[in-house]
Amino acid sequence: KEGRDPDQNPNKMLRLTLVLALASLAAAHCSWENRKEVQEIWHSVWGSQFAGRRVAVAKAVFQDLFNRDPDAKALFTRVNVDDMDSPEFEAHCLRVTNGLDTVIGLLDDATVLNEQLGHLHTQHEQREGVTAEHFAIFARSMAGALDQVAPCFNHRAWDDCFQVISDGIAHDL
Repeated sequence: KEGRDPDQNPNKMLRLTLVLALASLAAAHCSWENRKEVQEIWHSVWGSQFAGRRVAVAKAVFQDLFNRDPDAKALFTRVNVDDMDSPEFEAHCLRVTNGLDTVIGLLDDATVLNEQLGHLHTQHEQREGVTAEHFAIFARSMAGALDQVAPCFNHRAWDDCFQVISDGIAHDL
C-alpha cells in the first residue's frame, strides 16, 4: 500500500463510476427523440405566436405549485406573490419560464446546457429555503399546465427530459 496514489482509491473510483453511470442513465432517458419532442411541445405552447398567453400559462403553473405546496409561496415574497396580477410577479413568472425556454432549447447541446444549468443552480442555491422537492412539485405543475394547452402532450418525454433539467439545477439543494 506504500506509495499508492490517493486518487487511485478504489472506493473513490467506484463512487465516480457510479455517478457517471447515473448521469448517463438520466441522459439516456432524455433521448434524442425525447429532446426533440419536448422542444416541439414547448414550441407549440411558448412560440412567439403565443406571446399573449405566456403570462397566463406561467401564472397557472405557479398557482398550481402553491396549491400543491402553500408554504412555497413564502419563497416569492420579494416578487409580490400576494398579488399574482402585479407586474412584479408577472415579470418573475416570465423570467422563470424564459429560463426554461432557454434550457429546453439547449437540450441538444449538452456542454452549453450543463453550463446554463450550473448557472441556474448557483442562482437557486443563493435563495434560502429552495429545495429539490420544490423542483419536483414545479415539474408536476408544469406538466399539468402543458397537458392542458399542448396538443398531443407526451408526459413520458417531458418527465424524462425535465428530470435532467431539474437535477442540473437542484442537485444539492
